[in-house]
Amino acid sequence: MTRIRLGQLFDCTEQGGVLVAEAADGSLRHIDDVPSGLACQCQCPGCDRRMVAKKGDLQAHHFAHHVDRDGASCTSAGETALHKFAKQVLDERLEIALPELVISHRDDTEVVVRATRLAFDEAILETKDGSIVPDVVLVLRDRRLIVEFKVTHPCDDVKIARIRAMNVGAIEIDLSGYRDRALDELADDILHNAPRIWLHNPHEPAARDRLSERARQRAEDRQKSIDEHRRNYRHRLPAREGGKGECEAMLRRDGLDDLINLPVDGSGCFTAPLAEWQGAIVLALLQSKSQPFRTRTAVAALVRRGWIDPLFRSVSEEIAKALKESGVPFASPAKSVESYLRQLEQLGFIHSAPSEIWKASGLLRQRIHEAKELRARPAKRLAEMRGIVSEQLLGLPDEETRGFSFETWIQAELSDRGQSVADAIHGSEPEWTTLCHQLSNIGTQIRFSPRANLELFGLPCEGKLERALQRKRLEAEDREREKREKEKADAEARVVRLRKLAAADLGEGHEIWLSTGDAALNGQSPLESARSETGLRDAIYALGRKADQLRIEEQARERKHKAVRELEALARNRYIDPARADLWMRSSRPELGGQSPADFTIDDATRDKCAIYLPGKKSRY
Repeated sequence: MTRIRLGQLFDCTEQGGVLVAEAADGSLRHIDDVPSGLACQCQCPGCDRRMVAKKGDLQAHHFAHHVDRDGASCTSAGETALHKFAKQVLDERLEIALPELVISHRDDTEVVVRATRLAFDEAILETKDGSIVPDVVLVLRDRRLIVEFKVTHPCDDVKIARIRAMNVGAIEIDLSGYRDRALDELADDILHNAPRIWLHNPHEPAARDRLSERARQRAEDRQKSIDEHRRNYRHRLPAREGGKGECEAMLRRDGLDDLINLPVDGSGCFTAPLAEWQGAIVLALLQSKSQPFRTRTAVAALVRRGWIDPLFRSVSEEIAKALKESGVPFASPAKSVESYLRQLEQLGFIHSAPSEIWKASGLLRQRIHEAKELRARPAKRLAEMRGIVSEQLLGLPDEETRGFSFETWIQAELSDRGQSVADAIHGSEPEWTTLCHQLSNIGTQIRFSPRANLELFGLPCEGKLERALQRKRLEAEDREREKREKEKADAEARVVRLRKLAAADLGEGHEIWLSTGDAALNGQSPLESARSETGLRDAIYALGRKADQLRIEEQARERKHKAVRELEALARNRYIDPARADLWMRSSRPELGGQSPADFTIDDATRDKCAIYLPGKKSRY
């Protein structure tokens, strides 16, 4: 016997014939298992007319309707054959698996019927029920269940609408994936395994009513919750002044004011001020070195502190969205915390890693490092100042330092500064550096440049300064004495030098010149003038002038002496008597202005002028 597959109930040959027909006993026969012609003793499962087995040599073997006079044909043989087979299976087992039916509305669901196995009394095949002909109807006492089968196409919308109008339960079993399954293996698939859906369930309308009622109740509860949250929500704006919270104070102390007091929606969900709970998040982030820090980590830290209002701790996103849309600057605590962290990220203080992990940025760690140094700075500066003061007081007599107290001194206001050293410890770095430099230089200034008005900044260095001033005065006196002695020695040396120069330039008469007042030397004698450096220069200049004058005079005398000798020789040449010649030389002459030739002659020109008054030839008179 050929095993008939489900798909063969619906297969057709090229000639329009089918491969399966119904035997007289109601069983299904394959074309290969029956004799040819009407001897096959088969009929159409759909219309019950006789079938002819055509098994010739030219065409594929197939069943065809035996043509009667009306010429009618059948188009539902395969479906009816399946329905009959299914009824047979259902009649034998009297049970079927029902699928689960769950309906939903938004996030709410209602189970109309759970998946189960239904035992029934009987199965009825293709009997008209109202305005439809169901594939199979299962009957359990006074209840009916319509079973539809899907092989080539699903149940159409018209039929489904009529089923719903009848308000009878109906399921559809999808056998489209079992076309290659043999019919003798299809029973469990029909009963249990094949996919199936509800086309209609009489309990579905009531279930939908329950869904609608719950939706209405949820909407009412939602609105009440929105109203309650709106009434109780008090938005917090950034504070204009610093608060007293511990976390806020820690960040402000470290100079991290710009990390806190940032505006965020949902700030009214917290019982602590903005700056305080934001400061707590930053501190928690910095402390989470071994564990990843996520948004929920920050929220958990605030919950542990009790800083999230219980009314808003578990507010749903739906309520939060509704409040936001109503104009309230609202966000859930988690969203508010995330918004704050995003702002820190935009400012460059943190950055987000995969899996919503937040990490401190290099900028924030640098700021923290600077803050630590800032916290340590007062103690460091105090120690630095103590060292400076100790160095300045080192070596002072006990009686001068006995009454000095470093602790009292640092609290005292420094003159001309308007603040104490204790104040300066917390001041800017340039101001502190300047103060330390000035205090460190007190000893150096006392040693090398002491002065009566030297600023001692309240240190007991007056005695040291006075001793330095006394030493400075003595040193000044010594220098002045040495200066005077040197000036005297220099003056004597200049006098000796001038004397030597004068002796060399003036000869025997130099002492007279040295002791004689000179108008060019402001009436001083050269010796008096030479006692100063400038006077020496002036005296040397005057000596030069004097030496030049003497040379000129000497040259004039030599010219006169020569001219007179030559004139005497000429006179003796003109006068026979030498005495007469000498008398001529000494006698005054009107032509010479009353001077004698000897006096008038000073050079060659005057000699020649005198010569013209001598006799033209040798004469006795």
